[in-house]
Amino acid sequence: MTFKIRNIPILTGLVAESFIQNAEEREKHPRHQKLKVSFAQIDEMEARKHSYLKEHNGKNPFSV
Repeated sequence: MTFKIRNIPILTGLVAESFIQNAEEREKHPRHQKLKVSFAQIDEMEARKHSYLKEHNGKNPFSV
């Protein structure tokens, strides 16, 4: 049995140094993104979905 060897790029020189510096900076100061939807809104969407399915005998409006 044979396996295909993947061509994996190797960073060298200034590109490698820049990559390492960026990675270390991200470790020190990770970026936190705020959620666009709150957990309460997700719970509300789930409740609406369940009530819709209950009213329509479990049929999804997007199913054919």
